[in-house]
Amino acid sequence: MAKIVSSWNDWDPLKRVIVGRCDNSVIPPEEPATSEKVPVDSEMRGIWGLRPSDTVARGNECLENLVKILEDRGVVVDRPTPLQWNQAIGTPDFRNDSM
Repeated sequence: MAKIVSSWNDWDPLKRVIVGRCDNSVIPPEEPATSEKVPVDSEMRGIWGLRPSDTVARGNECLENLVKILEDRGVVVDRPTPLQWNQAIGTPDFRNDSM
C-alpha cells in the first residue's frame, strides 16, 4: 500500500496541504473543556449552535485568501467537503449536541 501522507521534517518546502472550510461550523455547547476558552466579554459566551452567517462568510473569505497565497507559491491545496457540524455525536460514555 502506497503512503498517502509523508512528513519528513519542519524545514522542507510545503508541497501539499488541506485547508478546511467554515461552512456549517458551530459554537460548541458549554462544557468544562470549552467554557474557560471563551472570553467573558465574547458574544459567543452562553450561546451555542450554528455560527452567525456573517462570521462564517468572513472565515471562508480568509481561508480563500490563504488558499490563494499557498497556490501562488506552488503548494497543492486540498479542500474537504463541509461537514454538518451541528449533528449530535456520542459514545457509550458521553454525548454532545454538536461535533
